[in-house]
Amino acid sequence: MKLYFKKIHRETIFNADFDNLNKDNGVLKFKNNHSSGGMVVVYAPNGTGKSSFTKVLEVKESSKELDFLAEDDKGKTIIPSDNMFHVISDQISRNIISGDESDYLIGADIKREHELNNKVNEGFEYAFGKNLPHIFKDKYKISKKSDVLLENIKENYPKFYSYITNIINTRKRGVEINRDEFISFVQDSKYHTAPKNLDEEKQHFFIDDSKESNIIGKLLKIDINSILPNNEVNLLEQYSDAISILQKYHQLDKCIVCDNKDFDGDSLLENKRKEESRIQKQLDSNTEKLLNSVVENPSLKSNDPFHIKEIIINFISGNNDEKDLIQLIDECNSYRENVNKAILFDLVSCFDDTTMVQDYNDLISLRENQPELDDEDLIYIQNVISENIDRDIKIERQRNNFKLMLGNEHLLNVDRKNMHLSTGEQNFISLAFELLLARNSNKEYVVIDDPMSSFDSIYKNKIAYCIVKFLENKKQIVLTHNLELLRLLDLQLPKCFNLYLLNNYEKARNGFIPVNNNEKQLLVDLAKLIEFLQNKNKLLENIKEKRLFLISMIPFMRGYAHIMLDTGNIYKQLSKVMHGYETETLDLVPVYNELFGEVFQGSEKVSVEDIIQIDLNQLDFFSKDNYPLFAETLKQTLIYLYLRMNVEKRLMTLFKISRKSTENLLLGQIIQKAFIANEGDSDYKEKIKFKVFFTSRKTLLNDFNHFEGNINIFQPAIDIAPSFLDKEVADILNALDEVENKYGNKEN
Repeated sequence: MKLYFKKIHRETIFNADFDNLNKDNGVLKFKNNHSSGGMVVVYAPNGTGKSSFTKVLEVKESSKELDFLAEDDKGKTIIPSDNMFHVISDQISRNIISGDESDYLIGADIKREHELNNKVNEGFEYAFGKNLPHIFKDKYKISKKSDVLLENIKENYPKFYSYITNIINTRKRGVEINRDEFISFVQDSKYHTAPKNLDEEKQHFFIDDSKESNIIGKLLKIDINSILPNNEVNLLEQYSDAISILQKYHQLDKCIVCDNKDFDGDSLLENKRKEESRIQKQLDSNTEKLLNSVVENPSLKSNDPFHIKEIIINFISGNNDEKDLIQLIDECNSYRENVNKAILFDLVSCFDDTTMVQDYNDLISLRENQPELDDEDLIYIQNVISENIDRDIKIERQRNNFKLMLGNEHLLNVDRKNMHLSTGEQNFISLAFELLLARNSNKEYVVIDDPMSSFDSIYKNKIAYCIVKFLENKKQIVLTHNLELLRLLDLQLPKCFNLYLLNNYEKARNGFIPVNNNEKQLLVDLAKLIEFLQNKNKLLENIKEKRLFLISMIPFMRGYAHIMLDTGNIYKQLSKVMHGYETETLDLVPVYNELFGEVFQGSEKVSVEDIIQIDLNQLDFFSKDNYPLFAETLKQTLIYLYLRMNVEKRLMTLFKISRKSTENLLLGQIIQKAFIANEGDSDYKEKIKFKVFFTSRKTLLNDFNHFEGNINIFQPAIDIAPSFLDKEVADILNALDEVENKYGNKEN
């Protein structure tokens, strides 16, 4: 399994070589350990571009500033928009454990319940918030509780009425609807039959009329038995039309219709009004009400698919019996009922093309029992995470859902400062859950940026365990500048990763430089390192210059001698060539052979003066092809030694700092003695500046006895990028020159 990066681009960060990577410097091969996942570890000293690499892989869109192009082992191209990488950034940016419980709980029932719950909630929100209000308003003109169309629904379908009124209420949108009852209502088969044989024109008229004039509603409230016949009632419309015309044209000299010159408009208007009044006075109150509220409604003049006006006029005029009117009333009642059923059908059928009803029933079935967590869930959450923070993490059902609880408080989406945990516990639980989140992610690759950057020793091994176990089925890219992580990962699962060195320097072999298994073993296993240092043939074939190699080994040899309880005072001998104020000479060959066996012949006598005269531009003394990390380690260790001894010697000489013959002054003591600053002195601020400068340099802070604690020759020797180290060297040597220029001719 491999991932081939053809391009990694971030302006001002990555060398131009990263825009055109090839199969020699752009491929990461995942070490597979009998699972679907695999791991690579990319070692990158601070300042190399480690965090920038993770930023590039996080982007979802290519841009001029951030971009990458990759290819998997099947030849498939991967670009930012494919969103293939789950990135876990460094601990500093992780303030809360975010997400949903289902992101972390992988139990099948729990996962299914979360999925169903979210799906059902989304279904209800869409149906109640968008779909049904749209149908009710646009198709049936129902938008408020007082709409006429709801009157009959309220009387005959009270439950349905309560659903509609709750859904059309813009503040409620169905929130008060009991979902169990609603789903039962929707599933009732009697509501799933659409009304048949409805005339579309009549249906639209009925709906529009219910919203605007309510002619049919008024008609249905009239008692036809109380209507008295009047054979002149059909004249009322004629008189009404005539009056309208005469009111407009009665002052003309001739009739506007027939051009009759014997036209008396005022007289005609008066007669028509009298005739209209005479007929109206003959009407009983019910008949008059029926005419005024129904027949004379202006809307019937333009649209009357039920022939309401014609049937009622004929009935009152006595031109037919009551059969036609009864039939009209029956038809109107039928349409009212069928429109109600159509509304009801639209409500229940809006779920027909979805799985929501079945999803809801499945969800209820799951909720009837407390789903069991898978064994892995219990191990990861309770036995790994909870056990290590001295607080119980438990899973509780709340409001038909599961919640991860830390004690009695919610765990997810809570600011870490409110968790009432120590900083170490906060960091551990936060990263552990990030790893669980990555484990359950649907993304194939997990990228972890410096997982141990903010952990103390008590949690480091636990984090290594979590990385190995939680992500065993993922392809992992772990980036780090902490070589201790390599050893801890190997302890958890031997040979679980392939190792690469990230190079990003001018005039270098840039990209991902593979570290072979032999060198990797030197990093993770002290015994293998000692074996290598004892292996004469293998060692000599990689050493280009014996003298510089032996000088670079001085700090490690002193630490190794110290823990080996040597009886030949090797520790003291080596100390004599590790301080700039010493004057003795030491033959390093017998010292090395005493510690690691008969490897070298001859002699290599070295003094402090020899070390501080080394040319830092000529430090190619160990094979970088076979052992790139070890070669860089030796080189940087030699530079550290060179710088430290230069600072010690030059400050001791310049400021005439004295010591007893048996006294070993530490660098910090020398700096304090050199830059004694008294307020009021003319150079007070400058001395403070120099003191702070020398005591804060990374290369000077690493005491040589750091090897005596963990005997890790690689750490922290290469914890700085070569370009930054070059700058550090220049800054320190320039500062020493500046001090000499200022204080060289003064009495101190």
